[in-house]
Amino acid sequence: MRTIAQTLKDEIDYPIKDGKIENMLMRRGLDGSGEISAEVLNSPEFNGAVADCLYSLVEAPNFSESDISISLQDRNLILKKANAIYASIGEEEKHLDQPKVYVGWS
Repeated sequence: MRTIAQTLKDEIDYPIKDGKIENMLMRRGLDGSGEISAEVLNSPEFNGAVADCLYSLVEAPNFSESDISISLQDRNLILKKANAIYASIGEEEKHLDQPKVYVGWS
C-alpha cells in the first residue's frame, strides 16, 4: 500500500522533510497516511500539494544535501513547473519578490 504522503514525496524529486509534506497535504484537505488512488493522484488537491511543495523549494534558502543543490536556474524551472500546475487547477501563479537595491542614505 502506497500512501498519499509517499507518493507526493516521490513526485517532488528533491528532499523535503516529512513534516512539511504532511503540512502541505493537510492544507489541501488530504490525509498523508491515506492510500493513494488514481482519483487522488489526479485531484486538484493532490496536484496543488505538489505545486506547494515545489514552490517551497523555490523559496527555501540555498542548500546542498546529498549531492543535490538548487541553482538559480533550477529555481526558475521549478517555479515554472509549479505555476503550470497552479494554472492547470485554476489557481493563481506565484511570483518571487525581486531583490531590492537601495542606493544612498536613508
